[in-house]
Amino acid sequence: MYPDRQMPASLLSLQLNRRTTLLAAAAAIAGGGGATSVTAQDGTPQVSVDATPEGQPGGVLRVGVQGDPTELDPHLVVLDAASLITDLVYEGLVHEDPSLVPQPLLAESWEISEDGTTYTFALRQGVTFHNGRALVADDVVYSIERVMDPETASPWVSYTDTIQEVEAPDQKTVVFTLSAPDASFLAKLCRRGLTVVPREEVEANGDLKQVMVGTGPFTFSEYIPNSGITLGKNENYWMEGRPYLDGLEIQIIPEDTSRTTALVSGTVDFIEAVPHKDVLTMQMSEQLALAGDQATNLRWIVFNVRNEPFNNKKLRQTIASGIQRQPIIDAAVFGYGTPLYGMYPSDYWAGYEGEIPAPDPEGAAEAISQAALPENFQPGILTWGEYDFLANTSVVVQEQLREMGIDSEIDPQENAIYLERYFGGDFDIAVMGAGGYIDPNDFMQQSLGTDGPANAAGYSNEELDELMKEGLLEQDREKRKEIYQRAQEIIIEDAPWIMLYTSNTFEGMRANVKGFTHSLSGSFYSLRETWIEQ
Repeated sequence: MYPDRQMPASLLSLQLNRRTTLLAAAAAIAGGGGATSVTAQDGTPQVSVDATPEGQPGGVLRVGVQGDPTELDPHLVVLDAASLITDLVYEGLVHEDPSLVPQPLLAESWEISEDGTTYTFALRQGVTFHNGRALVADDVVYSIERVMDPETASPWVSYTDTIQEVEAPDQKTVVFTLSAPDASFLAKLCRRGLTVVPREEVEANGDLKQVMVGTGPFTFSEYIPNSGITLGKNENYWMEGRPYLDGLEIQIIPEDTSRTTALVSGTVDFIEAVPHKDVLTMQMSEQLALAGDQATNLRWIVFNVRNEPFNNKKLRQTIASGIQRQPIIDAAVFGYGTPLYGMYPSDYWAGYEGEIPAPDPEGAAEAISQAALPENFQPGILTWGEYDFLANTSVVVQEQLREMGIDSEIDPQENAIYLERYFGGDFDIAVMGAGGYIDPNDFMQQSLGTDGPANAAGYSNEELDELMKEGLLEQDREKRKEIYQRAQEIIIEDAPWIMLYTSNTFEGMRANVKGFTHSLSGSFYSLRETWIEQ
């Protein structure tokens, strides 16, 4: 189960804007149709797409998803369940590739000034909105300014914080001027809440909560709350020959067993978030296929370092040394996960590359037995009452703490209360999970920076703060990688968090569904490359 689908786009971004409003790839991103090629962010070889389709056109794909989007305006939605849908209809200037590197989409290419404060985008030509009007640079300016407008109350506004000005010198060019260099800026533009919408549709409807008019591969037909969404084929899509499918019938099936049953019985052709308990069964079926692997989710323990005894780094380090990750993964996600020691997994470009030391629960127990802990010390473990994988994580953590000599009490809470207490610092230990990072700065600065708006631990380290500033100033990815390696070493040393694991996620499909590529980001964008074998 991957509950981030039913949570805000990022639990951390929810805290980021809570002072002003209640907030919150897919296949490789190719160039235009034919032999058109485009330039990637970092000068890597150009990406192009052959004009000859590899798939078979035709057919409607029936898709089962976990969550109801509740509303459809890409600049206003906070649920990942909504972003999953809007990503099929709307497009932004850039989109992340399978390794989470921003690649061209509505922008064919871009240039970055030497001082890192000016980004100039050349727009792709021949792009039209679903209402038939051609995309122009003014649409990009309008869309970004709509997100930035306080009256919009967009949950995505934090991703525009460094934008000083956005302008269109002509209708093929968009220029962003930043208030300071920001190496994460292209990753921010990948966010679903910064996609491009047509002004006239917003003005005609007041907002886009119940209609969708974008430039993407699929067009909006119908949305029935708590039931489903129907999307059609964009016959005028800018990528020649795509999408292959005639449309999508998306059914909302929140219960895990029901979603699996729908796929096995043939009621649907494709489901998201295959329950981990069903993965092996699907792998053994000749009628079904499975796509999936790691995703951008992180699971960790947080100490409230404001209060005794967790203001003692030695105690935090000792507990960290005794944590056994594999039993937690086995209990929480049926073994379908990867242990984490640094903040990010090693196969991510900025992931931690050091070894995970063998756990030493006996040594931790010995050290704790000699520690001066408060009398009757029994910390609470704040956890989620609504997500089994986090609740199960908490049970194993509690047992491992007991083996180290610390009795604790699990404190499960429903989402709203959990978030209020977590971000309010009302806990001893918390089990936390979130997902959706693209740039390494995404979670690190918000959550562990001294002034980070989501710094629930109350943690501060001047060297880490300086490294994160350097990480935004540096444009070279290899040099940024070195910066974030050192940053993760500091986090491991200070242990305000203990990273636990990243869980694998899977999509299940009938065997005749072809061309779908699992995305680290959880995006369904590769449905534009998917077809049904007749």
